[in-house]
Amino acid sequence: MKVRYGQQEYEFTERMSVRTLLEKLDVLPETVVVVRNDEIVTEDEWLDVEDEVELIRVVSGGVSP
Repeated sequence: MKVRYGQQEYEFTERMSVRTLLEKLDVLPETVVVVRNDEIVTEDEWLDVEDEVELIRVVSGGVSP
């Protein structure tokens, strides 16, 4: 599978869960949204070798009154 995270691209040849992928890349689940083939997926879903995956960093903030 092809994985894009920021400016980095990774290639994996085995099937794995989203949770496992995040662990391999040392990424905290609460800091990203995982998109597989243009659909958001959860940590417990499985990724296949032909999938294209993007990890999108979550940015939060705001203005306090």
